Parts: sequence; structure tokens; C-alpha cells
Amino acid sequence: MIKTMIVEDEKLARDELKFLIEEDPDFEVLYEIADGKRAFEILQKNKIDLLFLDIQIPGKSGIEIARILKQQKTAPYIIFTTAYDEYAVEAFRLSAVDYLLKPISDQRLEESLERAKNEINKSTDFNQQLENLFANFNSSKQKDCLNKIAVMEKDYYLMLNFEDIYYFSTKEKKVWAHCHKKSYMTGFQLKELEKMLPEQFFRIHKSYIVNLRHIKAVIPWFKGKYQVLMEDFSEHKIPVSRSRVDQINKLLNLK
Repeated sequence: MIKTMIVEDEKLARDELKFLIEEDPDFEVLYEIADGKRAFEILQKNKIDLLFLDIQIPGKSGIEIARILKQQKTAPYIIFTTAYDEYAVEAFRLSAVDYLLKPISDQRLEESLERAKNEINKSTDFNQQLENLFANFNSSKQKDCLNKIAVMEKDYYLMLNFEDIYYFSTKEKKVWAHCHKKSYMTGFQLKELEKMLPEQFFRIHKSYIVNLRHIKAVIPWFKGKYQVLMEDFSEHKIPVSRSRVDQINKLLNLK
């Protein structure tokens, strides 16, 4: 199902467009929004595959929204809708799937939906191929050979050397690999990483795995606990769980 949003300030136009789009069973209209500001807020918090975007709307113009979305990693495909043709060049410069002039004919909309469907399916197929490829790369045998892990970077997977990773952290069910100045989202959970990482990595806290070789200092904390100061650019401080204090003492020859 292709998740779709309509941004159009005229209710009758929104209703008609939704009815026509959902005649195709591959599309589902999740949001119908009347102003650009609200649309942008929803787009920042939700994954939308296809955006029908009127150009002249209150709050933020359609062109403004598209310019911002173009800079993001997972932007939706855009079909502009407008009563004017003066923005066509700018729309296609922003990689729009299509540009529909109002009043929109049923045939023109059908052509546009088919074009969007083809673009979205191509992208999905390519991403699936990448995921399958790097799932194989990250199998246990190959990890030993590669000494790398796949992380997400824009529209491709980047292979990070284990030695370049300072620590892993989890936030909102996503796990991030932190290097000297930059962080990357991974496709793993911390418990999976514990099994695949080499010995210099240690689960120091329920939310962190650290590279012991990149610890800069150990700071005594309250009630006999520690914080470790990492060597990364921001010198991030990570708490040591009470249950891991004895192990850290041994691993780092503290006591």
C-alpha cells in the first residue's frame, strides 16, 4: 500500500482528489491537510510515500516544503497540483514525479499515479536488494573476515570499520554507531551486536556498548559506580551499570 498525503487548501478539491486516488487499490490517503505548516509537521513525524502538494497554500508554500524535503534522506515522492504553470520548471528541478494543472482530468491523474507507482516500486526493489546484500555481508562468518558493519547513510549502506566505532547507543528503539565526529543508524539491536562484535567491545550499560580501546578516562561516580569518558569529538560520558563495575575494573585493570 502506498501511503499518500494530500496538501490542498480547498476542501472540495481535497475530497475529490482523495476519492479519485483511492479508486486505485494500491494507494491509501492517510492525511488531508489544508496548510503547509501543518503538513510539514506531519511529514517530519510520519513516513509518507507520495505527496500531492498544492503550490499556493497558507503557512508554507508547496515549493518551500519541497525544497526542505529534497535535503532529507527519506523524502516522499511529490506530485505538484496547481492552477498555474509558472512553477513547472522549479517543480521538476525539485525532482517532482509530476506536475498537474487544475482542473485535473481523471485520465491525467491516472497517468500520474501510474508514474508514481513505478518510481516507488523501483526504489523499494533497489532498497530490498541492498538489504539482502548487506544481510549476507553481516553474517557471522563474513564479519570475521570483513571486520566491518553496514550502517545507513542517505540512500546507501556504508561499511564502517569496527576500529572506527567508538560506541553504540540505543534511542527510541533505534541503535546508532558513533564514530569520532559522526553517528550512523544501524539495522541491529544491541543484543545482536553483542554477539557479532570483536572482544574490544563491551556492553557497559543497557543502552550502550563501548569500544574499550576508545575510552579516554574512567570517572568515579556516586555509590561506587563509574562513568567512562570516550575519545570521540564531543567526549561523551557514558554511565557504567552497577552490575558491570567489577568487570570494568578487571578489563581496564583499575583494581
